[in-house]
Amino acid sequence: MEDRATQDHGLVDSTLRGDRQAFGELVERYQRLVASVAWRYGIGQMEIEDVVSEVFVKAYRNLHRFRPEHAFSTWLYRLAINHAIDHTRRQRKEQGRTEMPQSLPDPAPTAGEGVESGERATLVRSALAKLKAHYRDVLFLVYVEGLKIEEVAGVLGLPQGTVKTRLMRGREAMRRALVSRHPEYFGGQR
Repeated sequence: MEDRATQDHGLVDSTLRGDRQAFGELVERYQRLVASVAWRYGIGQMEIEDVVSEVFVKAYRNLHRFRPEHAFSTWLYRLAINHAIDHTRRQRKEQGRTEMPQSLPDPAPTAGEGVESGERATLVRSALAKLKAHYRDVLFLVYVEGLKIEEVAGVLGLPQGTVKTRLMRGREAMRRALVSRHPEYFGGQR
């Protein structure tokens, strides 16, 4: 049985020869990966579907630039990251041009509200976003996407040992960041 990378290369070749159904298979295989990249880069839920479509349109138009010595998933992952960064920059520029509303809601919780479970998730997501990209990518693919070490290695084009090392170091960096920035929530955990 062919491995996934070999199958992907076959689908790319078929697409380049005009088989649109082959590209549809690639979209089906990787749309969740692209959506997760968009989410991780702070793109709102309402926009993720559009961003995924835009990434695949860009991938289709640039498929002739794909180099078969690399995994398709790695090429697409990089494309998705670059597109998400560009999208986020455009959003910031556009937001800067909008008028300020007359009143803004207070984002702070009221005195009677307890710590919501969503607050911890927000703190974890924020800490994840501040990690070095090579740690963040591995942690995200393992813990959010649920990929196995060998799958992450394939997506990122890295040896499994490197993925394991980055996973271990990334977890430790996350732990240190959370404990130092938010000891009230994470100080007692090891």
